[in-house]
Amino acid sequence: MFRSQSVSITRIAFVIVTVILVVLAGRELYASIRTASISIVAERIERGETVADDVVTKYASRSVDVVEGHYCRSDIVAAGVTLVLAQLDRQNVNVNYDAWAAAASSAHQYLRHALSCMPTNSNFWLRLAAVQSTISEEPASIAGMMKRSVALAPYDQLMVLTRFYFWNDFTDSTLAAAARALDSDLMTMLKRGDRCRVNATIKEISPQLRPIFDRSWTSVGEAATARFRQRCSK
Repeated sequence: MFRSQSVSITRIAFVIVTVILVVLAGRELYASIRTASISIVAERIERGETVADDVVTKYASRSVDVVEGHYCRSDIVAAGVTLVLAQLDRQNVNVNYDAWAAAASSAHQYLRHALSCMPTNSNFWLRLAAVQSTISEEPASIAGMMKRSVALAPYDQLMVLTRFYFWNDFTDSTLAAAARALDSDLMTMLKRGDRCRVNATIKEISPQLRPIFDRSWTSVGEAATARFRQRCSK
């Protein structure tokens, strides 16, 4: 009798686990189907293919489905990030302010969702800081996001060089608020970076970043910076 009860309980548990797995698999399949077009267009953008503005607008608007559906799968979330940022990049605040404002708000909202799913993603923190700076320059807030990005990927060369482009555009106030994170990036870039890639990145330095960069250059020392004077093959 006890053996029979044990078998019955085992069977019930097996059925319950099976049902749960089927439901989860069904949800994942539904998510893949619902967001397939977003992923396809995002892949085309990431490969550098030409994608018409109206196509980007159409599928960027569908990123709201990812937020409303509470999807947190990394591939789906990343595809949405690519689309909302592409949509924002194609707007001109001086030509159509309303379209730009809508795209900026959408990108900001989506990146917040992306970070709720993946709070340790350095790139998402960087992109949120960049979007926030286009909406309104809030030094403390933007500096906090940049600090998170640096802390999560302090030695990733691609991230360090990408962050440099954004450091180059921030105001004096933001640079001052994120001074330690900025110094960390500059020192890492100058000490560890590939000289050819770094040379290409630092070709143009903004007036507000120049004195900070020059201090880092001097601090690193002649022995370390001499290599940047070597020619790079094209």
